[in-house]
Amino acid sequence: MGTDMHRPSPDGGSSDEDTPLLTAPRRSSMAATAAAETSSTCSSAGAGTTKVADRFCTFEPILVLLCFGLSVSGVVLADQIIYQSCVVTLGYDRALCAQLGTKSNSTDVAQLETIVQPYAAKIAMVNTILMSVLPAICALFMGPWSDKFGRKPAMIVPSIGFFTTYVMIGILSLLSKYFLVDPWCYVVAHIPAAVLGGTTVLMAAIFSYLTDTTNEKNRTVRIGILQACTMLGAFVGLLSSSFILQWTNVPTMFFLSAGAVSISSAFLYFCLEDSIKPDASMVHRQVREIFRLSHLCDLLKTFFKKRSSYDRGIVWLTIAIGIVTVLGAGGGTVFFLYTRRRFGWTIQEFTIWQAVELLSIVAGNVIGISVLKTLLKLPDIWLALLSVVNYSLDALIKGLAQQGWELFLATGITPLKATEGAALMAICSGIIPSSEIAKFYSIAMAMTNTVSLASAPLFTYIYNATVAAAPQMFNFVASGIFSINVILVGIIAVLLRKRRKAQADPLFAQDSEIFT
Repeated sequence: MGTDMHRPSPDGGSSDEDTPLLTAPRRSSMAATAAAETSSTCSSAGAGTTKVADRFCTFEPILVLLCFGLSVSGVVLADQIIYQSCVVTLGYDRALCAQLGTKSNSTDVAQLETIVQPYAAKIAMVNTILMSVLPAICALFMGPWSDKFGRKPAMIVPSIGFFTTYVMIGILSLLSKYFLVDPWCYVVAHIPAAVLGGTTVLMAAIFSYLTDTTNEKNRTVRIGILQACTMLGAFVGLLSSSFILQWTNVPTMFFLSAGAVSISSAFLYFCLEDSIKPDASMVHRQVREIFRLSHLCDLLKTFFKKRSSYDRGIVWLTIAIGIVTVLGAGGGTVFFLYTRRRFGWTIQEFTIWQAVELLSIVAGNVIGISVLKTLLKLPDIWLALLSVVNYSLDALIKGLAQQGWELFLATGITPLKATEGAALMAICSGIIPSSEIAKFYSIAMAMTNTVSLASAPLFTYIYNATVAAAPQMFNFVASGIFSINVILVGIIAVLLRKRRKAQADPLFAQDSEIFT
């Protein structure tokens, strides 16, 4: 990316590059049967929630637009950071730095890539930590707060943070056309999104809303559709980003993200009926109530609360699985750098692969869950087991890959690797009272997000230490970490079986005290 904000590619076009969360959530068109079921059976669950009309079960398309905005400029930002690290921080020639991420066969470019990548990986690591820790803290307060004042504000506030962040990044990238902008400024620009909750608070509010408006019969399928829809938004964003960049420029990409987020927030505000109606006498205290320390006490009570029939053990293990998944997914911080180093991928090749991966997961969440749950009547715990096995196998194949097409192979044969969330959340929602479900989601997402404090530095260190000789090594580490979840899911399966026996025979209740 030179002063004209584009890089010449060998074929005369332009090329820029980057990456995204998580875990980041996604979406797909809903299977007709699943959509019909979920739209017809939508109902409220538990005290404090209100009956939401069937038409409000279609709020997922709003999230498609939101996730499009969050993903369309991700790879572009990573490439911008690499380029500005090369030019501004390391002081190399602009013309030479502009060849990074292209199909150049120059030895100098290959050597420069090895020098620049570790520095860019450190910036990505710090940014990942920032976007994990601060939102985790926010979630501890916003979860209990949304139980009182509604789910909509907890969705809209993080969206405002993302809008502010993308506007700031757009301005920085515009200034970089005329001035030398330190790449660390992009980390600073993420502070508004982090302080206002990020994806942690946003997704906790979305899942809480979904729990309010579904019942146990259709919840797993509905959560699968929700995740598929978020992935669809990310899929469209990733697939279109390189092409939109060729037609426009880098600042436009970030302003496009800001525009998509703002439009989706407006739809959420004006078109979505909240599932919780706050007490009219408390509305004027909404802001003050956010920072009440009693919220933390409520969360701790929910987490350590004594529950019967192995329930607490199941809840804790569910959170542990989320923690292990995020730890293993830390390789995503350096995966874009890995594909550039090992396969020489450009932005278009990488975004096409990411789009295919998201499409595969969309199919797994919509078609896979629908078939396994609706037709084959597969229990949620077996769905979770298939998912965690898919995670480990996916990382293993990526580590063994010798050519780029093998990454597509890994993606194609592991479409269920993001379905354990829907299955485990459905299990927990049947255990935890509806009045505590938002607190549970907040605790779970806060704890899993703080794991980035370990995962991002761990995989950055592994990659930087092996980038010259064996850049694929971090994939094997990830596969080993994901394998731990196979054991944890197996333990949950045993506890669920004991729980059913305990509910059928009161004598088994004594044994459950060990886990409660």
